[in-house]
Amino acid sequence: MDLKPLDPQITLKLLEGREDIVTPLAQEREQFYGSQRCPRCSGNATSKTGNPHRLFVEGEALPRYQLRCDNCSCLFDPFSGIVLEMGNLGEAFEPTIPILGQSED
Repeated sequence: MDLKPLDPQITLKLLEGREDIVTPLAQEREQFYGSQRCPRCSGNATSKTGNPHRLFVEGEALPRYQLRCDNCSCLFDPFSGIVLEMGNLGEAFEPTIPILGQSED
């Protein structure tokens, strides 16, 4: 699903003289996403992922993203707390250890 944004000049002209209600909502939503922790490994580093089937909810101006943990790759819905993909806990707790002493011949 490709979303084509409006030209910024046209957007500014259409919104001229109207109250900005989206920016405070977007800032509040970003704080919400930033406060989420992974339900599997309790990591706080997450990336937003958009699913076109669940992205937009009737009555809400902003999209609802799912979050993927950067530590264990778990995918979860921060609004319901449902884990959609389990990820790999081994990635979160066992760091990759390089093999030392290898020569590149």
